[in-house]
Amino acid sequence: MWIEGFWTALQPLNLLYLVAGTAFGMVIGALPGLGPLFGVALMLPLTFGMAPATAIIFLTAVHAATAYGDSFASIMINTPGGVGSVASCWDGYPMAQKGKAGVAMGISTFGSFIGGVTGWISLVVLSPLLIMVAVHMGPPEYFMVAIMALSLLALASGEQPLKGLFLGGIGLLLSFIGRDPITAEARFTFGITYLEDGLPLAAVVLGLFALSQALVLAQEEGSISQFRTIGKVWEGFREVLKLPATIARASVVGIIMGVLPALGLSSANVVAYFVEKRAAKDPENFGHGDARGLLAPEIAKNACIVGDLIPTFALGIPGSSVTAIFLAAMIMHGLQPGAEFFSHSGVLPYTVFAGILLAQVSFFIMGLLFARQFAKAVLIPNALLVPIIVVLSFVASLALRGNVEDIVVTFVFGFLGYLMSLYRYPAACAVLGLVLGDLVEANFHRSLLIGRGSYLIFFTRPFSLALFVLTVLMLAWPYLKFRSNGVARAR
Repeated sequence: MWIEGFWTALQPLNLLYLVAGTAFGMVIGALPGLGPLFGVALMLPLTFGMAPATAIIFLTAVHAATAYGDSFASIMINTPGGVGSVASCWDGYPMAQKGKAGVAMGISTFGSFIGGVTGWISLVVLSPLLIMVAVHMGPPEYFMVAIMALSLLALASGEQPLKGLFLGGIGLLLSFIGRDPITAEARFTFGITYLEDGLPLAAVVLGLFALSQALVLAQEEGSISQFRTIGKVWEGFREVLKLPATIARASVVGIIMGVLPALGLSSANVVAYFVEKRAAKDPENFGHGDARGLLAPEIAKNACIVGDLIPTFALGIPGSSVTAIFLAAMIMHGLQPGAEFFSHSGVLPYTVFAGILLAQVSFFIMGLLFARQFAKAVLIPNALLVPIIVVLSFVASLALRGNVEDIVVTFVFGFLGYLMSLYRYPAACAVLGLVLGDLVEANFHRSLLIGRGSYLIFFTRPFSLALFVLTVLMLAWPYLKFRSNGVARAR
């Protein structure tokens, strides 16, 4: 069945759509603010006349290539291509400034490929086990997962953890704008209908990272990189091979974030970055062009987008908004997700799985061919680059939902992001708080409803208690480590 599945996926027509989807996805990913959701949604109508396997392969190629292409703008101009590439800016862009843009692109290309293949292995081999874990996750467990992620905020601001926690709290407050997830009552909207859906994450991210970066570049002469070199892509490959522990940690984070519904792409890259920074012996190097700080989010991001498909195929539960479109595509083509998809669809599941793997290979090969050309963007003079970033930021903000108000949000957060950059406040913390806010609030209230108002529900369930203990250990570890080192010196 596997041989027949790969043979079907390698048919000329399927390969043609695979390459076309990859090329389109890389272009969409490179444009600031669009991302996989925009690319897959835009291509869904084109699959109406395709065979089911061809349609899924085509959408998978778009999905994988867009997630990979998101990192181009993050590395080149410190502008996230989408919400899944925010963390790639923090060390990718400093590498480009140091004349290592080609190396950074090599790390991104190889890391994305490793993450995609790791996610594929989990999809094929570990699906039953991971689904069993996901099924046992309830509101208390999701709340504890979000708290564990927020506990990493202090790391984002280096030697000033209070700034990180402060901005994380601001992000949480901003996430409360809109309708209450339980009662549906409007809050903090000031009577403005636009705010009832909450602040759009993409518009906020474009402002905090893209528009603010344009303002910073406008004050500087020359180009992004003060060096006239960009480095070699192959050097990035060597850097990746030197970091097996980073590969392992980021892969686990990406798979877990993918298989758990409601976490997904926007959380995976940020959480993987903070986990890697927590595990590092020299966390002060992060944010200054450390290869680990770029590799971890790239692996986690691409492992997550494949892991997202596990609950979609196995349970019919979309792991994210993008896989919700995949679910719609399956139903549109007469495919029933769940156990029936695996037991009554013949060779089709194997063809789909083969296509998912080939999609990773496709963007990897195209990345090798074009990564160095994209890396040359750092040599463009700022006087030309700044207007391009500004225009792309506003166009992308408008294109996502067609709301003019999104442009206003981008403008406001662009100014705020510039002030944060000026006074060295980590905007990443605000983004993480905004991303996880809905997850924290909704699951907190649901947990209390299940526990009839008792907070003991967070400590009487095994998974929830284990996550709580893990969070406490993560917060206490630096102090325990410092104390143990002091005792060792005393001896």
